[in-house]
This record gives sequence, C-alpha cells and structure tokens, in this order.
Amino acid sequence: MEQLAEHGVRLTEAEQSALAKLTEREVDVLRLIGRGLSNADIGAALHVSEGTVKGQVSRLLAKIGAENRVQAARLAYRAGLER
Repeated sequence: MEQLAEHGVRLTEAEQSALAKLTEREVDVLRLIGRGLSNADIGAALHVSEGTVKGQVSRLLAKIGAENRVQAARLAYRAGLER
C-alpha cells in the first residue's frame, strides 16, 4: 500500500520502509539535506559538530539505501520533508 506524501506524491513501499527505519534525528538530518544544506550548515542548525553530521549522514544513507546526498534529497522531497 502506498502512502501519499504531503505534496501529492505517492511513496513506494521501499521508500516508506526506508523512512520508517530512521530515528527522529536522522529525519531532521534528511530534512536539512533536502533543503540543500552542507554538513557544516546542518551541524550549525542542529548544534552538533560537522564530524557528527558526517557520521549521521553516512548512517542515514546506509539505512535508506542511497548512494549519495542527491538520492537522499530526492527522498526528502518525495516525502515532503524539505518544507
């Protein structure tokens, strides 16, 4: 069963499953990736070091099965998280 994202895009079961695996902090990081922020900017927004963000991004990419930030940003957009 597909879920309707905020802006009318239907998420696939794989996308829903990927999002369900994320912690609240990882969703925050994904949201900021979707907005196009750099690791330094994400760190500033979340009050953590850039190194911490790098680790969070790596774990996030692995959990959602993304090869890069562009794929992560695409998922954030499809899920309506970038707003």
